[in-house]
Amino acid sequence: MSVEVCSYRLTMRGKPVGTHVLKTENKGRLVRMEGKSTFQGGLGNLSITQSSRSAADTHHSMRFREETQERSENRAFDVAFDEATGLVRATRGPRDVAETPYLRPYRDPLSLLNEVRNLGERGASNVAMLGKDVTIQYVGEVDLSTSIGHKRARAYVLHPGQSVVYVDVQSPHTILKLTQRLADGHVDALLVKVASEPTLEAFADERRQERAGSTGKKRRGRRKPRRRRHT
Repeated sequence: MSVEVCSYRLTMRGKPVGTHVLKTENKGRLVRMEGKSTFQGGLGNLSITQSSRSAADTHHSMRFREETQERSENRAFDVAFDEATGLVRATRGPRDVAETPYLRPYRDPLSLLNEVRNLGERGASNVAMLGKDVTIQYVGEVDLSTSIGHKRARAYVLHPGQSVVYVDVQSPHTILKLTQRLADGHVDALLVKVASEPTLEAFADERRQERAGSTGKKRRGRRKPRRRRHT
């Protein structure tokens, strides 16, 4: 299936402060997602790219990575949820690695958003995330004016934090608006465009596995030529 690409305009107190692009690709039992935010003005000059791989039916995270670029400094945070070893492994660099038991079906920030899209007229409590649980409260429907027209949306409030997610009531239940509360105000992400792309870039280890699987299939498909007997 193709990749859904949703582009958002970021504003704070009515002034533009950046852009956000959220990409979602459903691949059978897996969902790949990528969110890239570029900030300017009152929020500084930096970009944050988040990547996620999660289960399509349960939204449990399998892998999450966040990369931050600010001036000449690049930072990366990578989390692997490994059911085989029963560990969650978080890495900030070659010498900064932490592990904790994989005890609960954790979500990451992107798979949580994908879960909200599929809730319908209900909420969810005790959603497991690293460091804290999240409660998703459904608060009703509202009318929104967006760049793609007037829309009817379901509104959900996330606790803690009081962020609000507005989801189109019509399938495929696109996220129309997000409001994130900060100490000195709130940032609104309002949908301005929906497009598609052929495919989404995978994690490096996924790419290696896919190449290995493709090579294996090619090798298995080759047949040795028969040797002709001379009489």
